[in-house]
Amino acid sequence: MSRIPKFFASIALATGLASALAQAAEPNETFATATILAPGVLTVSDQLVQPPDTILGIRNFLGAIVDFDDDSSPVGNGHASGLVGVPTQQQNGTISFVISGYGDDDFVGNHGESGALDVYVQTYDSFGDPANLFTSSATLAPGSVEEYSFVDEDAVLGSYDVYIDNLGYFSVNADIDYFTFTGLTPGAPFTAQTFDPQNIAIDTQLGWFGDSGFLISEDDDGGSDGLSLLTGTVPPNGKVTLAVTGTNDDAYLGDHFASGPYELKLTLGGEDYAADFNNDGKVNAADLAAWKLAFGQGAGADANGDLKTDGADFLIWQRQFGSGVPATAAVATIPEPASAALLAIAFGGSAMSIVRQPPGRRVRHPAA
Repeated sequence: MSRIPKFFASIALATGLASALAQAAEPNETFATATILAPGVLTVSDQLVQPPDTILGIRNFLGAIVDFDDDSSPVGNGHASGLVGVPTQQQNGTISFVISGYGDDDFVGNHGESGALDVYVQTYDSFGDPANLFTSSATLAPGSVEEYSFVDEDAVLGSYDVYIDNLGYFSVNADIDYFTFTGLTPGAPFTAQTFDPQNIAIDTQLGWFGDSGFLISEDDDGGSDGLSLLTGTVPPNGKVTLAVTGTNDDAYLGDHFASGPYELKLTLGGEDYAADFNNDGKVNAADLAAWKLAFGQGAGADANGDLKTDGADFLIWQRQFGSGVPATAAVATIPEPASAALLAIAFGGSAMSIVRQPPGRRVRHPAA
């Protein structure tokens, strides 16, 4: 039996599985609050959140919608709703309205918008003088509507203005995510790239920041289909801080309209080191151990950028074996047999079949 599987298994126990897919820790909207990733973590998932695009409906005393608005709020990002001079209901100063997401013209929850919002209601008495200011906060969820109904006796025979601030907890128009990769090999070249796991055509922008938060390098559409890709060299402290935002957010404040999940992957050594799964600057037996542990379980040892760990990644490891290792340290040159046989060897099986003699036949050997 081959001793290769036991050898690689021992390395796996010693090194563990680096490059696991990590989740972002919020809030990470500033350089100072960046998600700190553990050494060996090379891929992280998060999402860019866009403020909800709201629609506002005014109800009469029968509950029917008698007026509505899409984007007229004086606050928010331009996609918040507002109406002014709305008469209060009947004689008792009743105020009733509903908030939903863009496209839900029937106010039944037929939308996919989500996010925090603040609601402001300014009432006026029968003479048109300001009466009271009411505020409320809510979180709009996909498929939901927010109903509001209350009475202001000071606004009997009066009116009210209602407007929405859809920025909610955002200090700017949308969202930005900062990540710090740690435990990297100083001086090693790297490639950073965003991916679109749900194929929703998210358009990202990627920035690389130095220790004090200054922008070193950036990329908008260097990847495919609006995704981002940039390269650099790991600083002496072994850390790389990257920010993912939406396209055209050149100030890196979250001022964009991109929305949806994404994945950010850091490859140490660039494309020639894509199979360096344990991030030590070398492609060797330890990376094969990491690939075996991650096989079939997502992007844990993904060398070709398809967010899967499979036989294609193993073949890349095979081609890159020895990269970053001095010639005297490379134990052997790995040949290139057929894929099926190669995978069988990697998992400890045998690609060879056993040939048996037909029943009843014996082979005599001449006496020595």
